Amino acid sequence: MNQASRCGMAVVVTTFALWIPEARGDDPAHDPSVAIEVPPAPALDAQPPAEPEPDAPPAAPVHETVIRAQRPLTAASDMTVRDQDFMLRPHPRPADVLAVTPGLFVVQHAGGGKANQYFIRGFDADHGTDFAIFVDDVPVNLVSHAHGQGYADLNWVIPEVVSRIQVHKGPYEPQYGDFTTAGAVNLVTRRSFDDNSLTVGGGMFGTWRGLSITSPHLEGWAPVVAIEAFGTNGPFIHGDGLLRFNGFAKVTHELSSRASFSLAATAYGAAWNASGQIPQREVAAGRLDRFGSEDPSDGGRSQRYSVYGTARVGGDDSEFKLTAYAVRQVLALYSNFTFFSEDPVHGDQIEQDDSRTYFGLTSTYRMQFQWKGIAFDTVFGLQGRCDLIGNALRHTEKRVVLGTVVDADIIEGSLAGWVAEDVTWTRWLRTMVALRGDYFGFSVHSNSGSNPPDGGVRHAGTPSPKATLVFTPVQGTDIFLNFGMGYHSNDARGVVRQVDPVTPLTRAIGYEAGVRTHLFDRLDLAASFFGLNLGSEIVWVGDEGTTEARGPTLRLGVEGEARAKILEWLFADVDVTWSRATYTQNAGNGSAVALAPTWIVSAGVSARHPIGIYGRLGTFFIANRPATEDGFLTAKGFDRVDLTLGYRHRRFEVSATLQNLLNMDWREAQFANVSRLPGETSPASCPPGTRPVSTGGVFKGCEDVHFTPGAPINLQVAGTVYF
Repeated sequence: MNQASRCGMAVVVTTFALWIPEARGDDPAHDPSVAIEVPPAPALDAQPPAEPEPDAPPAAPVHETVIRAQRPLTAASDMTVRDQDFMLRPHPRPADVLAVTPGLFVVQHAGGGKANQYFIRGFDADHGTDFAIFVDDVPVNLVSHAHGQGYADLNWVIPEVVSRIQVHKGPYEPQYGDFTTAGAVNLVTRRSFDDNSLTVGGGMFGTWRGLSITSPHLEGWAPVVAIEAFGTNGPFIHGDGLLRFNGFAKVTHELSSRASFSLAATAYGAAWNASGQIPQREVAAGRLDRFGSEDPSDGGRSQRYSVYGTARVGGDDSEFKLTAYAVRQVLALYSNFTFFSEDPVHGDQIEQDDSRTYFGLTSTYRMQFQWKGIAFDTVFGLQGRCDLIGNALRHTEKRVVLGTVVDADIIEGSLAGWVAEDVTWTRWLRTMVALRGDYFGFSVHSNSGSNPPDGGVRHAGTPSPKATLVFTPVQGTDIFLNFGMGYHSNDARGVVRQVDPVTPLTRAIGYEAGVRTHLFDRLDLAASFFGLNLGSEIVWVGDEGTTEARGPTLRLGVEGEARAKILEWLFADVDVTWSRATYTQNAGNGSAVALAPTWIVSAGVSARHPIGIYGRLGTFFIANRPATEDGFLTAKGFDRVDLTLGYRHRRFEVSATLQNLLNMDWREAQFANVSRLPGETSPASCPPGTRPVSTGGVFKGCEDVHFTPGAPINLQVAGTVYF
């Protein structure tokens, strides 16, 4: 029986789990893009449209820093961000569009082609283990990935085609399942553009970019085709040599006033080198430049292709929506984190290969009705997904294979169902209760005789109840109380192994209290207190092909947001997040969760003047945080200032971005690793500020902070013509 047939059978078998009470699920699709919509409140700066003069620049797009979701918000930390906001911020990498999310920090540390690293609500979510990402409701996170659980690569996204970002903090939204512990975001792409365009740009560090967008106006149809090419060397002595090519095509058709469908396809390919993470002790001793490298042969190749479609049928009080997708994704990643710790002769470089096809669907049925003045909004949902995976871990030297550590074929399937009831009892009281159930099947066949020692099959399910109360004491002010259970799945290789298997689904329990208010038609404020208990910090360490055991943790924090309209064309924003992450069971080496963010602050002033001038001056701050559980090593924080300026005419646009305006030295990514360099032969080789580590009496190296430096002052310019 071939792999696809086995996965199909697994999904059919898994369907029976929906009849088991503990696997039964539910969820309301709080999706601002659904056809049934509560009209949004007017934007802060909404004005009646005016006819432009024949030669005048087009009116600047309405700047909606934050708008109210078209369906009622579930939590005070929920928000929808329009492209006019995130496109004003520097976005040298596609994932940088997520920087508008309060309390979210996005970094890159492997040459520009690897998935980003995400920090949010006290989580170092690595590449997506506790932070779910979707594009048009298609999941981006990858289960049982060769590099790390939940690997979420957004390098295939073209920022200009993103219309808005839906942000949901915590595990309170029932339509989101796996990896939705700290929260989830959904990037919604455009249906059309007003004009066709051609953009050419570039700047320092050998950076260049070309973008073509075609959006013809056809009666009844809304097609979009975007093609992007990008390259950069970065600020490194051994240049990244990154080349990236992206394609996006989407067509939307209104069949009638009650039915529509859209079909989209994407294509992405990239290749790059990477300077990797360098040891602080070498930089401090002056033996290594901060933009140098210990192993310049690091880097990788990546490809992703997808096709997905969405169909909607509905009227004024009901809607059925179906989204189906198929994705092919391949990655070959070369990394050397420990240099000569394990192999003093050939070095410790590894190759991680992940080749997979995954497909699935999400269907929802939503109905609205009233009874004796009480409004009911009911949603039933069903999701299914199957991943056919081949991944491997190999020992390499300068990308030449020396041996295989892991070689496994994995089939992982899941089914989920949910039901949610959103009830507006009175003008001042609203409740939402939901129940979601998820069921997983894991199947692993090991092609190597070492690690993991064997394969196997295992199934697991979990229920996730959720509840929300919303009080509206005065019009424009909402008080939220939230409770929800969520989870993230663990790597199938750790789940099925015979010796010390890990928990298939790690439970998360979240709770939150917050308020959101709109004042004087000029000011939006939000504040929330949140907490989250995570059952364990067990993670699959793809760099070693093993599972790293950690105990349960508690995260507590406070978030604050403010958006103000100073003038009709001038706006200000401030976001502040404080969080604390600790182990609830001290293992004797300290209780801090390594690399968990504490203070994150972003603020800025944005402008979009009617004459076509726009810009933003913004700052981002992240505080020092512990790099080890006992606080022996510290990951240094930084404060960075960025500036964007531009001018939009009817037929052309010019823009310039200055990242790191004050030219501060900052570290983009930081880790506490044990590494060994040539000449380090004994514990005496480790300088002060580092810690010697030996295993079984054998010296392994020095525990030290390893980092990827952030770019110095960086000018990029771009020009666009519209036709």
